[in-house]
Amino acid sequence: MPQWLQQRAELAPDHVAVMVADTRAVTAQLTYRQLWEAAGEVAGRLSALPGFRAGVLVATRFPRGAGGLVAQLGAWRAGAAYLPLDPALPEARRQAILGDARPFAVLSPGGTAPAGIAVEPSAAGPHEPEALDPNAAYVIYTSGSTGTPKGIEVGHASLANLTAWHRETYGTGPEHRVGAFAGLGFDATVWETWSVLASGATLLLPEGVATADIHSVCEFLDRWAVDQCFLSTPLAEQLLQLPTPPRSLKVLTTGGDKLRVRPRPDFPAAVFNHYGPTEATVVTTASGDLRRPARHGAPVIGRPIRGAEVLLVSDDGSTVEEPSVPGELLIGGEVLAIGYLRDEPMTRKLFSYRPDGSRWYSSGDLCRWTPDGELEFVGRRDLQVSIRGHRVEPAEVEQAVLGVTGVGMAAVVARETDDGSELVGCYCGTAEAETVRDELARSLPGYMVPVELRRLDGIPLNANGKIDRGRLLELVESGAPSNPVSGPADRMGAEAGAGASTAERVAGIWSEVLGRTPAADDDFFLIGGHSLKAARVLAMTRKEFGIPLALEVMFTRSVFSDFVECVAEQLRIKEG
Repeated sequence: MPQWLQQRAELAPDHVAVMVADTRAVTAQLTYRQLWEAAGEVAGRLSALPGFRAGVLVATRFPRGAGGLVAQLGAWRAGAAYLPLDPALPEARRQAILGDARPFAVLSPGGTAPAGIAVEPSAAGPHEPEALDPNAAYVIYTSGSTGTPKGIEVGHASLANLTAWHRETYGTGPEHRVGAFAGLGFDATVWETWSVLASGATLLLPEGVATADIHSVCEFLDRWAVDQCFLSTPLAEQLLQLPTPPRSLKVLTTGGDKLRVRPRPDFPAAVFNHYGPTEATVVTTASGDLRRPARHGAPVIGRPIRGAEVLLVSDDGSTVEEPSVPGELLIGGEVLAIGYLRDEPMTRKLFSYRPDGSRWYSSGDLCRWTPDGELEFVGRRDLQVSIRGHRVEPAEVEQAVLGVTGVGMAAVVARETDDGSELVGCYCGTAEAETVRDELARSLPGYMVPVELRRLDGIPLNANGKIDRGRLLELVESGAPSNPVSGPADRMGAEAGAGASTAERVAGIWSEVLGRTPAADDDFFLIGGHSLKAARVLAMTRKEFGIPLALEVMFTRSVFSDFVECVAEQLRIKEG
């Protein structure tokens, strides 16, 4: 990858590589030459640190922007691998990752040059730096079943395979502007960043844009004439249903969760669905343009990309070849990651060798072949779930709940909603639900905090004394919360006063999105709301009342009565 970026800097030094912008103006940009030279300065400073040697791991802690790309490329130029850290993660989570990864150094905003990057030895790093596999490019952390996050080590060769496939498949080149919206902890950022820059295109990074709000995303796409972008599955589903999608967009790629919506035949952009775990370098399979006439119900995940091989196997290990029969997906070929960071037992368990000597990753995902040779995603074999594009091990969330004082037993289940899967936490003990939520928010990323917490008299067990998750899910889906996070509150009633009509209409919107009627003092984010649901509420409220509302309103006025008053204020302005 560094060699490709060097070639771009030599062939088109003044072409804009990275542009940072809001919906009004460009706030920062780097040409390919500036990007390469700034990364060179970072590499020089890294190399000068005592004890540095090629192959060490370097953490990069940056918000979305040019600085993070300079830091990551700088790590590569120095011969290191990088570990991206989202600064929005709770401090406890960040420290857990740093403690496990033990990077040699941490790059973060600060200092004077280049691009305001501070280079500091890591307090969590060893006295004698440990080198990774010499081919390592980056390490991404995902949720772990043992209760701690696990690092996945990915090599330069598989990343180069991904970027070359992307360029050939989607024709990305210097004439294109590509938007980058993936969450900073989501490995799709690796794909959308380096495949674009290796192709010589211009990467557009949104700043001050609500990237979970599809209307803000579309405004950004239109303002900067973006013609290609990746959107996570929930956002892509919203975009596909808009009556007037951005006309500049020509290629929309998506992935991270099971896609449930197809584009209409006249949708202006070609739409491609993807599947791939971090252990297989982001993308394993890709569909064709989903605007074509559908032969099957659900959108497929397609066929293996270049450098990928797939097998479906039954429980006894035999190969499944006939259509419509589910089997576990095994992945092989150039796309495979190196393995789990400093966890050889886990690597041997999930990256195994078949009798012919080929290496395969056991994904734990169930898929089936369609009659025309494409793959359809069915679900998971184990308890792992996908929450807004992130793989989550319920066991890790359960361990965090059990760590709260006053909790004696806990279980977490996933329920399906119109917005995809969401977590519900159940526990026994004396702790108040608000206390549990506050503790979880300090130790887990937002997508891992259950949207609802219920205090129960007991957790159902099966005959073997294990948690009966099927029964627990039935309780979650059929019963009213025994101790909802928002606490007891009177349902909407006379207190709405003169604003009852507006309040009732808003309550109908909240109820449709959340699946429960809000009380006047209910906080949206404490009764099952999250950023994607907030975007839906705003879109429906704008349409219902014909008023402008920014996404920030959901965060600054998230209590139902405050939100209703905000709507009423906008109506008064509208009516003059």
